Amino acid sequence: MPATAHQLPAWECLELLAGHGIGRLCLIDAGTPIAVPVNYRLGSHQQIIVRTAPNSMVGRYRGPCSLEVDDIDIVHERAWSVIARGTLVPVHDAHGLPDPAPLVAGDRNRWMTLDIAVVSGRRFLLADSGDGWSVDWQLA
Repeated sequence: MPATAHQLPAWECLELLAGHGIGRLCLIDAGTPIAVPVNYRLGSHQQIIVRTAPNSMVGRYRGPCSLEVDDIDIVHERAWSVIARGTLVPVHDAHGLPDPAPLVAGDRNRWMTLDIAVVSGRRFLLADSGDGWSVDWQLA
């Protein structure tokens, strides 16, 4: 039996994002999509805040972007996944933004915000199908 998906309302997607701090920032580099693991914080006004090095791929990026955050609990047969899409831009005045406190040390003084335009998510109830399970994601 495949996984059963339940669409999440936007408010629940934002709650799940707020409760976590690590995800994958998806952007375009040299014409190819790439997912980069990042620490983040959800700020007010539906913004994702990231602090990175100015010369990093994320620190140099401007434009369309998404953040994907997942939690998969095989033991309890449940999972969820949230995708926030919008535009990633640098912030020149980070006063008042929550600090994402990057796990990786170094010169991470470039603050970036992903202004969320669309957020979508699903909860999944897993069932053993004998050959594993898979999920087909449908964007809102």
